[in-house]
Amino acid sequence: MLSREELILVRRLRKLVVLASAYSTFLGAYITYLITAPIYLVDGVIKGYVALTHHELVFYGTPVRHDALVSASFLSLSILALNTYLVFAGVLTLYLFFSGKNFNVGVKWLFGGALTLLAFSGLLLAIIRIVSAAATQLSLNLNQVTSAGALYLGTSNVYTVYPTGYLLSPLMILVVTQAYVVLVTATYLHMALIDEYRLARQPPYRETRYRVVGS
Repeated sequence: MLSREELILVRRLRKLVVLASAYSTFLGAYITYLITAPIYLVDGVIKGYVALTHHELVFYGTPVRHDALVSASFLSLSILALNTYLVFAGVLTLYLFFSGKNFNVGVKWLFGGALTLLAFSGLLLAIIRIVSAAATQLSLNLNQVTSAGALYLGTSNVYTVYPTGYLLSPLMILVVTQAYVVLVTATYLHMALIDEYRLARQPPYRETRYRVVGS
């Protein structure tokens, strides 16, 4: 028979599992959208768009290769893989929960994803800074004024795309990722505490735990 404390923990755990699983699925899909959708548009002598995972730029009809953007696209593949994991972990944990199966393994999947996300948050912020710095370099003014007069060679302007360019700000990324880490950690701790209560009720565990040294 479960004690009152265990019943409270079990009820909280069930709510937390649903919330953490649903949020994991949402977060994986949300960040995937942000890193694959264009965040900057370029118009003028240079035309195209820039996203974290890819870009397409042309200068007077000639494709442009930007080394910093290529490096950012390569690094973004690891973020994309993590997002896929978060979606699958969330969906599978929800399936285990609503099908009445043991969802403890699902909580462990979510916790593993949270630890990885904690480490990868810094990488994502670094990629955002790289792409932002590279995008500002695409804003050009090639017009020149010489002693012979003005020479109009054209300009290019960079525009932030709404809403991806604003949702991909460092503050927003920190808020959504750290909220996931806190939620999943709370879920995992509730599960671990319930398991501790269950083990404490088993006689061999109780004898080992409370045995007096030398007795």
